[in-house]
Amino acid sequence: MAAELAACASADPQRTVLDTAPTTIVAFGDMPYRVRDIPAFEALLGRISARKPDVTIHVGDIKPSNWPCSEELFRIQRDYMNSVDGPLVFTPGDNEWTDCHVTKAGGHDPREHLSVLRTRFFPDARSLGRAPLLLERQSDLSKAHSQMVENARWRMNGIRFVTAHVVGSNNGLNRDVPGAVEEFEGRDAANVAWIEEGFAFARSEGAAAVVLAFQADPYQLLGVGGGFRGTLAAIAKGAKTFGGPILVVHGDSHVFTFDMPFQDGFGNILENVQPVQVPGALDIRALQIRIDPEARRMFDVSLF
Repeated sequence: MAAELAACASADPQRTVLDTAPTTIVAFGDMPYRVRDIPAFEALLGRISARKPDVTIHVGDIKPSNWPCSEELFRIQRDYMNSVDGPLVFTPGDNEWTDCHVTKAGGHDPREHLSVLRTRFFPDARSLGRAPLLLERQSDLSKAHSQMVENARWRMNGIRFVTAHVVGSNNGLNRDVPGAVEEFEGRDAANVAWIEEGFAFARSEGAAAVVLAFQADPYQLLGVGGGFRGTLAAIAKGAKTFGGPILVVHGDSHVFTFDMPFQDGFGNILENVQPVQVPGALDIRALQIRIDPEARRMFDVSLF
């Protein structure tokens, strides 16, 4: 029955879909942004643990852009993530590295800070959290993208999960910062390959759905800076390749949104793609997402 209903939700009736049990995830990010919100943030982590989701996804931005970038902050936030019960998968945001060049953040070289971030948060192929999950990483599967330790995928209850290092601030494409363009081009090519491969892999294994998570709101600078064109094209291509239901989880704009159409870079609506944006900044809440192929509404989203 699960396979039949999941197939009915697919744009491609020829797909063979694995049976799957309901899966519960929690998604959050873009916090804390004020010192006075730290107690509320710590309380939220406790509520996440109490809900016992199958997996928690942190979509990045562990600080505001004007807080100093430091290894000490990395340590504190890594400890927070490791305090959550169950597995927690982290995909980076722009505030923890691309914006570190600004004076208030310390005037650091973003690429150097990215290197430290990768070392501190992604030392091996395991997630964070009290019960780490074994992940497949792009760095371990592709010699061409061996630096991309943060791009991960895993399967849970017949659902294929993929994270991609796509960040705000025009995805790091900043022509005024030395080396930023070159860094963007390499990471963007890796992300495009990883997203496309993830959807193709999901189709080949008969996944009931795909959950793709990254930090950026890809519509903030669409048509202005160009940093998200590759990402949107990869999602459009992958949506057609996979054919089944897709949930795109992201942050960046700090306002909970759901039930909005997902558009490619040309404004075409992708019928089998459902975006959801986590709250953040002054809104210290998270999302609980229940994925049930047997339900009339496969992706059920609630705030807490």
